[in-house]
Amino acid sequence: MQGLNYWFLLISLASTVLAAVLFVVLGRKFQLYDHPTGRSSHVNPTLTGLGLISVFSFIVYGFSMGFNLPEYFVIALLLIATISFIDDIFSLKHSIRLVFQMFAILLLIWQLDFKTQGEGVLILGAAALVFGVGVINAYNFMDGINGMLILNVLVVLGSMLFLNERLTDSNGVRVAFADSNFILAMMLAMVVSAVLNVRKKAVAFMGDVGSMTVSMVILFLMYSLLLKTGNYAYLLLFAVFGVDAGLTVGYKLILRQNIFVPHRDFLFKRLVHVARKPHLQISIYYAIAQLLINMFVLGLPSSLKLSLQMSILFVVIFILVVLYIMLRNTMVKRR
Repeated sequence: MQGLNYWFLLISLASTVLAAVLFVVLGRKFQLYDHPTGRSSHVNPTLTGLGLISVFSFIVYGFSMGFNLPEYFVIALLLIATISFIDDIFSLKHSIRLVFQMFAILLLIWQLDFKTQGEGVLILGAAALVFGVGVINAYNFMDGINGMLILNVLVVLGSMLFLNERLTDSNGVRVAFADSNFILAMMLAMVVSAVLNVRKKAVAFMGDVGSMTVSMVILFLMYSLLLKTGNYAYLLLFAVFGVDAGLTVGYKLILRQNIFVPHRDFLFKRLVHVARKPHLQISIYYAIAQLLINMFVLGLPSSLKLSLQMSILFVVIFILVVLYIMLRNTMVKRR
């Protein structure tokens, strides 16, 4: 595994800043605006597609570091980025987006070694497919609140970078599951994007191309981490929004509503639209809550017994579910 390449990181930062400037100039020229609807969280037309600079950073990494990423993952990410950018411009049907999403995740699953045989491959592969579709769509809905997506992604990627640099096996030998330069390149793209998005009035939204791209990166890193360590407690690294998204989707399925249509049923959106809390305040609260959980998880031994992993998962998720229900009930009473 490659060590940190500081020249590459400097080049990555400079090129990403340039890409952000070009995006704003060209976005305004070609009118790449997201116009608000009745279900939107913004009130003014806002540039969308800022996530293109994450794709650009990904390509710069590939050319600079010798294309050392798994080839099917590269194809999957570029595929999902392309179809998502088209969706940002033309608004594709949900069914078309879902087909491309599933195909991209299947490529990722095919690329990675899930280390099982026979029926176990089908069961684990199906679970990974369903989980993957859920994750990337959950991240997609985050972009409606200023700073929510970017701050959350920075917390998750920062935690994964820490693990990648510190994980060791039982003999004290470092166990890396990815290239730290790649994780840092994605984080730099998020930092540059934050300048245009993490503010009271966003200059630009990440768009589907951004949320889908970074969620595919996180999914790739998470699957690689789980396969490398066998520690399912690491799923808690994105548990805060995962619980919000999971329970909200479950609620909408019970009501037989379309879960792919933008809505305001997520708890964080209710806190903004019902409790009238500022976008950035809610985004920061979510990021801090996730950071606190991640600090706990990062302090755990990487070689926990499966029973202890499941116990930790259950306890933390149970606490989050209780908090979700309490806050949601409060929002219902306010409305």
